[in-house]
Amino acid sequence: MRITAALLLFIVFWGLNFSTASPKIILKLDDLSVKEGICQFVPTLDYLIQNQIKAGLGIIANRNDSSAAKILNPYLNAKNAKGESLFEIWHHGLDHVRPEFMGTAYEYQKSHFEEADQLVKKLLGIQMHTFGTPYNNGDSVTNRVLIENPNYKVFLFGGKTTNEKNGILCLDNRVKIENGTGNPEFGYFEENYTKNKDKFTDYMILQGHPNKWTPEKLEQFNKIIEFLISEGCEFVLSYEYCQSLNHQTK
Repeated sequence: MRITAALLLFIVFWGLNFSTASPKIILKLDDLSVKEGICQFVPTLDYLIQNQIKAGLGIIANRNDSSAAKILNPYLNAKNAKGESLFEIWHHGLDHVRPEFMGTAYEYQKSHFEEADQLVKKLLGIQMHTFGTPYNNGDSVTNRVLIENPNYKVFLFGGKTTNEKNGILCLDNRVKIENGTGNPEFGYFEENYTKNKDKFTDYMILQGHPNKWTPEKLEQFNKIIEFLISEGCEFVLSYEYCQSLNHQTK
């Protein structure tokens, strides 16, 4: 009986140890633009494809032209070994001029939101489902505008202005990787990750600005990705995560 009890105890603790799942990782990469065939995201996107890492790309609509499809389509069509999309384009405003979605009138926010939505649809032929305000600033008007477009189901860092009862999933568990905009630092990230990993056990959002990354800064980002892989984290897209929670989608 003693051996059986000891064995049972070992099995219980072994199961507890290995059943603890690492948080899902949502990469929120801001300020995507393509003009005259130039896209500063390309080195980061190539690294992500090479390593089969999913990421959401926040597009500033009017900073793109007709060359956007040619540059971005190979990435938007990229799949992992499971046949899942590696990239999601999400709505990051029309012009990113402060304050685009903070303290501005309903008519202004509505026109910016809808014009950006239609422009991206025209340039890339896709319907976006996720929204993230420039500078992560929004208000109650933003909430109203977002809810009025049934195609949108996710609000990144929108917890101050909306909630799930409105049919919008707010994703807010931010773990910083940049020590100042455009400056990813592995040590800075690791400290933030350690502080938050027991709190954000379901998912974490990592925000970055690849358009500002030099090769040295991209290497810091790569170290962050390698660390998360070693932690057993799964990379997911925001809308994909919403769908996995059985939220209503279109």
